[in-house]
Amino acid sequence: MQIKKSINNNRKELVDTLYLIMLQGINQLLPIIVMPYLMVKLGAEGYGYVGFSLSVVQYLIIIVDFGFNLSATKRIAVVVEDRIALSRVFWNVVAAKFLLMFVTTLILFVLVVFVPTFCLYGNAIIATYPMLLGSALTFMWFFQGIGRIRLFSIMNTVSKIALLPLIFVFVQTPDDYVMAALLQAVVFVSTAVISNIYIARKHLVAWVRPTWQFVKEELHVSFPLFLSSASTSVYTQFIVIVLGFYCTTEEIGKYSSAERIMRAMCFLLYVPLNQVFFPRISQLASQKNGEERRLFSQVRFLVLGIMSAVSVALWCGSWWLPSLLGPDYVGMDVYMRIFALAPIAIGFGGVYGQMGLIGIGNEYTSRRFRDVYFVAAVSAFVLMFTLIPFFHATGASLVVTLTEVIVALLMFYNFKKYL
Repeated sequence: MQIKKSINNNRKELVDTLYLIMLQGINQLLPIIVMPYLMVKLGAEGYGYVGFSLSVVQYLIIIVDFGFNLSATKRIAVVVEDRIALSRVFWNVVAAKFLLMFVTTLILFVLVVFVPTFCLYGNAIIATYPMLLGSALTFMWFFQGIGRIRLFSIMNTVSKIALLPLIFVFVQTPDDYVMAALLQAVVFVSTAVISNIYIARKHLVAWVRPTWQFVKEELHVSFPLFLSSASTSVYTQFIVIVLGFYCTTEEIGKYSSAERIMRAMCFLLYVPLNQVFFPRISQLASQKNGEERRLFSQVRFLVLGIMSAVSVALWCGSWWLPSLLGPDYVGMDVYMRIFALAPIAIGFGGVYGQMGLIGIGNEYTSRRFRDVYFVAAVSAFVLMFTLIPFFHATGASLVVTLTEVIVALLMFYNFKKYL
């Protein structure tokens, strides 16, 4: 009876998860279809330009997002029944993101103009800039907080279906790497435009003038989560930038391809679960009736089972990659076999970290969540400059996988100790 009751209580979340997995499947399937095409048409060198520019801009997106995808989601979920409080959170978060976008735009200008390595990739980086603009104007955290993440995913899917196929038309030679970067970035702007129109037409928020006091409050609440995201970026985005100083563009292309395939598989299955169950767990935790623990336990086993299957699929599939992609990508299978160990750790760390320390936890456990990524960042930084100078992309693959394992173990330790 208890199991049946639990299933009925969480039926909406389970249905939303299935919808999101299907939508996420389309969202990830399109890039997965496009990725081999780009890898073949651009070659390892051309794809290296795209991979480097995406890493630079995605690193700056972390500053613009500032952890709001977790902190603002939770704050919106808690006040979802209070229109004025919800609107106040919305507009102050938007103001904070625009402030951060201005800062990151200045940073990008300085890098492209004054740093030689970034100058080399300058055209591709500029073409990828719309991704940064789209990040500031996209409010996934709002849709997630009000329980309409399925709708947001539909908007994102429509944008990708409409725009990504244009890559097959406009990208034909290695010299088209700038167009390849631009078309991938424009998807973010398209999603932002559609979602903004929907919010305005449906009057989902009322106008509440942002104030510096409340903007600072939103930044303060989100700061620990930003630090954790910034720390994570040391071994996700920054590592590609470091490779740019030690490796050829071709090797960066192979590494970026393997890493993006691994992340795409993880996002395909873990992200929908997190988007649906994180706000639900946060809501239940605020009621303090113990239901959040039961739901957390169910989600934990589901995530670990799914991510274990992803690891097996990546390991088995790695043996055929070079023959499928051509001689430019010989050696990429080694990186993929190293990455195959990461999805289990990513799922383990995500459940005990985001859903546990943040969703169930409190301000103190959120700080512990941040501290885990501090330790991971320091570990990754040391490993990075120990392994990459000697082993290049193979060393980078080892750094990423080892760091994900460290994160998973520390999240589990802190959850058991404090919750």
